[in-house]
Amino acid sequence: MKQITISTENCETYSSISNFFIDYYMTEANGEFVKVYLYLVRLLNKESNITVAQIADHFNLTENDICRAIKYWIGKDVLRLNYDGRGQLSGIVLLPLSAPHRQADGGWDAISILSIQDAKSEEAKVTKQEAPAVKHPEKQASITPLFPKEREVPEKPKFSKEAVEDKQHDEDWADIVYQVETLFAKTISPRDMETLLYIYDTLHFDVALFEYLIEYCVMLNHKNCRYMEAVAIGWYKENITTLTEAKENSQMVTGLLKSIYKELGIRRSYPTNMEMDFIDKWTRTLGFSDELVTLAARKASLTRPGSANFPYINGILEDWHKNKVETLQDVEALDATHAKKQAQEKADRKNAGGNISSFQNFKQTKTDDQLAEMEQLFIKQVGKN
Repeated sequence: MKQITISTENCETYSSISNFFIDYYMTEANGEFVKVYLYLVRLLNKESNITVAQIADHFNLTENDICRAIKYWIGKDVLRLNYDGRGQLSGIVLLPLSAPHRQADGGWDAISILSIQDAKSEEAKVTKQEAPAVKHPEKQASITPLFPKEREVPEKPKFSKEAVEDKQHDEDWADIVYQVETLFAKTISPRDMETLLYIYDTLHFDVALFEYLIEYCVMLNHKNCRYMEAVAIGWYKENITTLTEAKENSQMVTGLLKSIYKELGIRRSYPTNMEMDFIDKWTRTLGFSDELVTLAARKASLTRPGSANFPYINGILEDWHKNKVETLQDVEALDATHAKKQAQEKADRKNAGGNISSFQNFKQTKTDDQLAEMEQLFIKQVGKN
């Protein structure tokens, strides 16, 4: 094919985009998220301030859409939020990018900077500003956090037989039950029926969102209502209330899986039940960011080339959680402590002398025991499948 040249005829201005963004960050991101980032780059040349509402108007989106995009890029260590001395959002900072295999030593704990309350606790780290006097407090608009906290999940009520029977006249409800029985290839039990009612009536999932929830669980090969309830509760906590929001969330999960598969050399497209359970544990229960989970996968692959697996990664992340690891710097500090300890043990063995061999003097660590146990569990799980 003949080569072509890209040029311009006039005096238009242009924004400079990092090639790292194009090569690594843009490929896995939602299209709307990419547009928001590009517009933020464009705004670097704009002298006046701008609001989230104005950005939303520019794209004909909602403010929640813009907030989700910003939250996504914070999680990828592409953006950072700045707050003033009163804990109010004052700016968005575009961070320097780098290739995945040599990420910059930046702040990787995105969760801690997503809420106003966390920002207030970090006031010592930012420039404190004197809060101006408010002449007319009654006219001051209420301040809504840019990223609200997780919603408290309502308890699962006991549904009476009459409540279940009343739903038979609801066409939307009938469609949901039909889809669950069809896609899960099973008859709905009374307990499953209560689970579906809880998602439909108490968590208030509309038909479109509920149908996608069913499809999502089928895609992940989790054809049971217990797992579907867990996913629904997770979405509820994260304020996911529309089909679009749910699809964006699932893209983030599959993006993490893709990164882990790449590190481990796995060529499958869909995860196993065990792998999804691990993903849910690492991201929701242990609270690790995608970057730290991917780093753990990379370390597992380097330690055990060709044989690293999810249980082995779990052992690494369990150890990090035990040692309160939250950022890349924490990992580096833990590695340095471990290396120092190993060097000391080697020196102690050398100084001990005598006829004791290095093998006899070897002491298996607790982490080694845990990883060995995880391997056995993994072998049993594979055997069941």
